[in-house]
Amino acid sequence: MSNTNYGDILVGDVVYFTTPQEQTGKGKAIMMGTYGWVIDRGNGQPHVVTPENFVKFNKGRNRREDFLGKFLNGGY
Repeated sequence: MSNTNYGDILVGDVVYFTTPQEQTGKGKAIMMGTYGWVIDRGNGQPHVVTPENFVKFNKGRNRREDFLGKFLNGGY
């Protein structure tokens, strides 16, 4: 089941996004940063997903809130 609400993403979810070349990528949500969610695309490659390039997400097995990220960045 996929969701399309950016505000419902939690650590451990698989997030889909678009690139400037209109390609779709995906990665695992690691933490909430200043500009958006930092995800791991694989092999340690980070990418930032913002509401503008967000497509959808799938719930992960071990989902959890990112309390520190929300505290440091003012929350969403």
